[in-house]
Order: sequence, then C-alpha cells, then structure tokens
Amino acid sequence: MSKKWLFVFIFFLQSVQAVVPPDLFSFAIGAFDFYREKNRTWEFEAEYKFHARALKSPIDCLEFCPLLGLMATAKGTVYVYGGINFDLLFWDHLLIAPGFAAGYYHAGGGKNLGYPLEFRSGIELAWQFKDWHRLGVHFYHLSNASLGNRNPGEESLVLYYDIPIKKGFPFICN
Repeated sequence: MSKKWLFVFIFFLQSVQAVVPPDLFSFAIGAFDFYREKNRTWEFEAEYKFHARALKSPIDCLEFCPLLGLMATAKGTVYVYGGINFDLLFWDHLLIAPGFAAGYYHAGGGKNLGYPLEFRSGIELAWQFKDWHRLGVHFYHLSNASLGNRNPGEESLVLYYDIPIKKGFPFICN
C-alpha cells in the first residue's frame, strides 16, 4: 500500500514541476532613441529573466519575473540593470509584460542622458510557444527621473527572443 502512495506522490511532483515556467535567457536587437534621428543607433541586449517561484501571485495569469541585463549600442553606450517584469500570460501564448528596472548608464560615444543612474520603464508584447520560447517586441523609456541637471530621456524599440533555461546556470538550454 505504501508503494502505491509513493508512486502517486512522485507522479504528482513530476506533473507540478512540468507547469513551473523555466528561467529565460533573452537576446534583443533594435533601435536606441528611435524617435530622434540625431542619436538613433543600433541597440543590442542580453537579459536573464528569473521566474520568482517564492513570489506567488494571487492572479493565475500573473507571474513576477525579476531580471538582470546588459544593453549596448553601436556608439559605445552601455547600460547594466536589474528590475522586474510582471508577466501576464493569456491563453497560454499571448504575453503582455510591463516592467521596471534601474541601473548604471555610461554614454560612451552615444547620447548623454545626464546622470549615471537611469530608470527603465516599458512593456513587452510576445508570443510564447509551447516549449516556453518567446518572440516579441519591447518598447521602453530610459530616464534619470530628474536626478541630474539634464534629463533628455530616450525611447527604444527592440525585437527579442527568449530561450528557456532548463536547469539555470550553467545555461543548459532546452
């Protein structure tokens, strides 16, 4: 009798693990400061998105997703940041994810945003495939919230692709 319950318990654990979203490694390419032609340039990003299993949402379609990232432009700008996305997944495929981040900004040969601490606010729209891969667009705004003497801000629009990470570090991809 105890073997039967052990089998049921193991089966239950495996089915629970199957629905837990994996962490994601994301790559993006797009336009930095795409509203203003003067400073417009290519932008490249890499992000690691964690699914915060400890932060349980009261809403079934909402997932808290902390992230760490690096953005660089063709003009030598670098932005290193950490933040959180609020993943809203509808019909198991359509993702809408507003998010916020803060980080260190170095202008390099690109646009001077007026202060090394910059805040990012944006929204992602993506399609999540059955195997957890995602393809989407991300629109965001960078600003120093008037901490510096200058606060010109900038807007970026990027195309991104998320790759699920099966076991976390060292990046064993599905």
